[in-house]
Amino acid sequence: MKNIRKLNSELNGIVPSLHTPFNPDESIDFDSLKKLLDHTIKSKCSGMLVGAVAGETQNLNFEEKIELMDFTLNYVADKIPVIIGCSASNQNDRVKLSVAAKSKGARWFLVQAPENLSGEKLLECFKEISSSGPENLMIQDLSWHNEGLSDGDILKIFKEVEKFKALKIEVVNSGPKYSRIIKKTNGSLHLSGGWAVTGLIEAISRGVHSFIPSTMEVIFNAIYNYASQGNYREAREIFNLILPVISFTHQHINISIMFSKMLRVQEGIFKTSVCRGEIQNLDKFQLEEAKLNIKNIISLQKKYLN
Repeated sequence: MKNIRKLNSELNGIVPSLHTPFNPDESIDFDSLKKLLDHTIKSKCSGMLVGAVAGETQNLNFEEKIELMDFTLNYVADKIPVIIGCSASNQNDRVKLSVAAKSKGARWFLVQAPENLSGEKLLECFKEISSSGPENLMIQDLSWHNEGLSDGDILKIFKEVEKFKALKIEVVNSGPKYSRIIKKTNGSLHLSGGWAVTGLIEAISRGVHSFIPSTMEVIFNAIYNYASQGNYREAREIFNLILPVISFTHQHINISIMFSKMLRVQEGIFKTSVCRGEIQNLDKFQLEEAKLNIKNIISLQKKYLN
């Protein structure tokens, strides 16, 4: 495929997907959110993503999503890039969220590819979204069960939607897909890995540009920086220290969200670990593992926080 554009590399590095903090009554806790934004900037992340899966976007109503993007964009200003999550269960809301993100000054927005669309219908979906939203579109290629979007659909959208600058791949067997897309786009489409951070070192070796975990950004920054400098030995040593955490949190996305909020409480960033919807509290056995892992994370983060 002909290289039709220059790679946008401003997001290269660690770009955490932020959790949405809640008060005990489940309203959004903007004081804690402010602390999380400050923490993300202080941790020298390359950017941040708000209003996505980790942020429990499925449990936020439309007005709350607008309020969340407005608060974040105003507070962060131009300190680091902010990606605004504009995913929704229907096209009308995707477009309205994209319009709002653009009107509030966002430069980046993310939309998850609808699972029930492919081919021309998928292309038309993203053409409409692109025409409505900010200058840089990141498409979320997410599937818990298969390899997600076809290479053909990705390349078709990339060819015909100029704002499509980045692809967040979170699918089964993501590694080979990273390499295929890099090759087929001549390295001109920005690629990131999200929940597929289990293959972090391998993905860096493949040339993936950024990674979107939801916590431990200090540790992930250290791993990324060492590996990017060619020091894979040091990168692997650090990565091996957090494998128990990755193993525990990757049992289910809801466990990951609950654990992450518990970690934020212990870090002094969130006041509560309250979640909405179907995300349940951990049972006593899970809590035992979670507390041990959180203790180890906090200790390790102190070592790498500059």
